[in-house]
Amino acid sequence: MLGKLNKVILCLCLCGISFHISAQQYSYVQYNSGFGAPFDQVSTVLQDQAGFMWIGSQNGLYRFDGIHFDIYSMHTKSQFVHQLHEREDHLLFVNDMGIYQIDDLLSQPKVIPLIEGTINETTGLPFYPNDFTPGKDQEIWLTQSNHSIGRLQQGDFKTYQFSKTNKAQKLAIQEDSKGGIWVLSPLDGLFYFDKATNTFEKKLDIKNGNTLLINKDYLVVGNDAMHVYTIQENKPKLIKMIELADDLITAMYADENDQYIIGTRKGKLFTVADLNKPPQTIYGANEAHRVEELDFGQIYEIYVTTDSKSNNDKLWVCSETGLWLLQQRFFKTVKNLPMNNPIGIAMGNQGKAWVPINYLYEISPLEDEFTAKTIYNNLQANAVAQDKAGFTWVTTTTPKVELLKYANNKIIKRYDDFHDRGEAIFYLYPDSKRNLWFCQAPVNKPIIGLAKINAKGEIKYYDETKGFSSRVLAIKESAQGEIYAAGIGEESYLYRFDPVKDRFENLSPTLPFTAMLNFEAHDLTIDDRGVVWLATTDGLLRYDSEKITLIQNDILGQEEVRGVTHYSNNNIWISTATKGLVFHQQNTSTILGETEGLPAVISAYRCITTDAQGRLWAGTAEGLVYSRISAATLPYSNPPRIRKVIIDGREFTEGFNEVLEIKKSQQLKLLFTNLSFPARNVQYQYRLLPKEDRQIMLEEQLWQSNGNKNTLSLNQIELGDYYLELRARQPGGYQWSKPLEIQLKVFVPWYLQTWFIYSSIGLLVLFISYYFRFYVKRRFNRLQQVLKYSNEKLAKKEEQLHQKIREFEEQQEELDNANSNIQTLELFIKEIPKKASWNDIITAMGKAVNQSADINAFEIAFMEKNEIVHRGYSNQERSGYTFRSKPFNTKTSLTCWAMTNSQEVLINDFEKEHAMYIEEKAAYLFNSLLFIPFTLENDQPVVLCAYSIQKNHFDANDLVMFRILAQFIYSSIHEEITKRL
Repeated sequence: MLGKLNKVILCLCLCGISFHISAQQYSYVQYNSGFGAPFDQVSTVLQDQAGFMWIGSQNGLYRFDGIHFDIYSMHTKSQFVHQLHEREDHLLFVNDMGIYQIDDLLSQPKVIPLIEGTINETTGLPFYPNDFTPGKDQEIWLTQSNHSIGRLQQGDFKTYQFSKTNKAQKLAIQEDSKGGIWVLSPLDGLFYFDKATNTFEKKLDIKNGNTLLINKDYLVVGNDAMHVYTIQENKPKLIKMIELADDLITAMYADENDQYIIGTRKGKLFTVADLNKPPQTIYGANEAHRVEELDFGQIYEIYVTTDSKSNNDKLWVCSETGLWLLQQRFFKTVKNLPMNNPIGIAMGNQGKAWVPINYLYEISPLEDEFTAKTIYNNLQANAVAQDKAGFTWVTTTTPKVELLKYANNKIIKRYDDFHDRGEAIFYLYPDSKRNLWFCQAPVNKPIIGLAKINAKGEIKYYDETKGFSSRVLAIKESAQGEIYAAGIGEESYLYRFDPVKDRFENLSPTLPFTAMLNFEAHDLTIDDRGVVWLATTDGLLRYDSEKITLIQNDILGQEEVRGVTHYSNNNIWISTATKGLVFHQQNTSTILGETEGLPAVISAYRCITTDAQGRLWAGTAEGLVYSRISAATLPYSNPPRIRKVIIDGREFTEGFNEVLEIKKSQQLKLLFTNLSFPARNVQYQYRLLPKEDRQIMLEEQLWQSNGNKNTLSLNQIELGDYYLELRARQPGGYQWSKPLEIQLKVFVPWYLQTWFIYSSIGLLVLFISYYFRFYVKRRFNRLQQVLKYSNEKLAKKEEQLHQKIREFEEQQEELDNANSNIQTLELFIKEIPKKASWNDIITAMGKAVNQSADINAFEIAFMEKNEIVHRGYSNQERSGYTFRSKPFNTKTSLTCWAMTNSQEVLINDFEKEHAMYIEEKAAYLFNSLLFIPFTLENDQPVVLCAYSIQKNHFDANDLVMFRILAQFIYSSIHEEITKRL
């Protein structure tokens, strides 16, 4: 392919011939198996009323939405589709075995056979049909491979043998505006069906006719030339023949403008806009700098669709290398204009424009394009403008800085007083009062402000004395006649001219952001509302009502903008440093770049404007472009179209206009397209809006990007009613589409809803009641018995435990008593010396009583004469020591009873127990008493007595202790005890 391209370029250079390549440059897309399509050879293509493309190929019939190829010929006898036609609300197509009709195009298309043939020649059936045309009265005319014509009318099929030739060949058939049927035979010529004789009448003896086209009152035959005939009274008359060199025409199409598009066997594609001019070759150009001769192979059919939104024709080419889609891009380049960086641009009268690209070029319209030429003897220019009087102003630095005024291509005034002031004058702006404002670049120090030349030709400078404090880079006038200037500095970037005071007022509000580097306002424009738009180093700024705002959205932000202009509808166009051109409407921006025809996405400074026809002109680093149509607004993209809805793996292909109901736990997946061609770079956005909030949402609020993916999955959506909105933006100079709205209801399944839960709880309660009544009650009784037995067993265990505790407590008490006794015994023994006297004994008893918590009194009792004498110590007596005597009587004294009977007496409750030994007596001070009788070494009987106020105070341990004490006294005393101690 590159070799062919080089040959074309070489021929152009050698012959010096212009083929108007710029006017015939088309971007292109190829569809075949190498690019994901299910076919390699395409015979025919047609667009239905819904916008789908139907493609007839060697592998079947497909419906194409820009992304997906859906086959519709799976159940036909042949997959080789030759031709497609539209009839009313149906499509018709023919393959090797018959003709078929497609119904329900707008819902679920269905293929219905109208008539099917066989592999054998049969008069009443088609034989390998290969072309057809729908006629009037619902009839269909077929061309067949056995050099015959078939006619299908009201279910009857009839064959016409109109020539003696029986060689297999492909015939061409067309219907004229009056319903006449014309047939072209490569071997026998041109025929017309005569209704009167019901036969085909030969009209022309033309050889090698491959294709036939009827356009209005013209009949065109294609072979090695393009033959154009008039067919008045069904008599062909040749009016023009355009020959081809060593090639054959195989496909022809006439568009709405009566322009012919021609395809050949060798894969050439031409346009014939004027029969008196040679055909123009169509070339491919997916990049502004690259022009290709496309390798179609043999072309079978040409078809044109028109995008009514963008007024752009799409050229479909069916060929042996697949299906090709060609279309002109949004921007076009100027013929004969260098692809270099333009310094500026000026629009003038008669549709002309001027642009300095080193030399000064004049741009003029030529048919449907523009062409450029150098003017003013190859003057090297820096800036250009045309004022309201029609004078052209040009600045140059060769040989010195000058400002030249032209009229009728002649210099009528020369201003050369600026050479010492600075370098080149880089900006010119004529206002409505015939003043020319200009800005000049500095040499060593900044040139503050700007200057103007008034209608009288007088120069006036506006500097610090006229309100400026910085350099000025651009100046513009509003529709109301107000003049604004843009310059350098965060506090000096915007000025407004006061004509009364003849000075500029600094309007620069504080920036709503921190400037990244040295802040500059490169360009400005004032829309019809009086809003000032500034192209700055930090983005697009909007000045309105003394407030400055930075425009921010998914495209624009704090990035350099180099130029800005507007239309009367207040739509804004800006040129950016790295993103190409941006169309801004309200708060929505659309970016246009190399796909739309820009040579580069790097824009030139202050080089963007509009012409009287609404075209947009813009300079880039690699050339100047203009819009193919008015850019006052951009067409809307086609809205997304749902192909399929999948809810938890279950597919739905219809009913999308109804409310989609899904459970919160379910996954919603949407498959969609937007019926645009090509669609591979279409961008999508979506947003999910609660139904109650939908009316208050801003137009550009909450949109989320889905990239160029044509599927969307949503999970775990909160309960409620929603509107799911989808929108698309297709490349080629389109805005975001109007959103597709899908009503969505996220609900709780019936088994989780409140009524079901409460009902279930009620039923459960009833069931539990029943359960307790008939089963649980019986079980409860059984449990009660078990519980009773367990309680009884537990009570026994508890009683045993208590008994153990009591025994432990008794043992503990005995242990405590024993310990106390030991301590008492120890105290008593420590106080008695080895050779003790009875006074020592009694003294020791006193100390033991005072230090013991259990014993209140000790006494030694003995008999003297007929009396019983007690001596000892008591903590109940004031003096402590006791001494008492009374008659010896065993019936009234426990001491006498113990001495007489030589028996120990242990009483723990005097009131109850003393009568066991002696006669009953009145209550006694002490309740617990202990008497230990023993004899001294001299055989004198004595009794050791111990007393306690508390009841139940003495036990067996105490008895043992006092025995030991008595034994110790026995061992320590060797004298008799008497009253006189």
